[in-house]
Amino acid sequence: MKRYRAHIFVCQGKRCSGRGSERLLDALKEMVSSEGLKDEIRISKSGCLKVCKETDTEGELCPTVVVYPEGVWYRNISRDNIGDLFEEHIKNGRVMERFLHFKL
Repeated sequence: MKRYRAHIFVCQGKRCSGRGSERLLDALKEMVSSEGLKDEIRISKSGCLKVCKETDTEGELCPTVVVYPEGVWYRNISRDNIGDLFEEHIKNGRVMERFLHFKL
């Protein structure tokens, strides 16, 4: 298997997909392609990452995006801020603290 600089997983569980995670997946793929990073960045859908079950109100933290190899978990990612995540974390290597859920 080819080695990538980053592998991004976008949760496609019921609650995340209900809050637009499929659009996030498509947006990330488009960004990677338009920036010419297909050989460096891999975008994948994942099953439920269970972050939605960590609060009293299920789904409150959805959608969830995880970036490896750093092991950075983001919550409440939307179409409005996915570009910021891509620019800050993927291109510039800076964790976006305001959406940070967990970091290994």
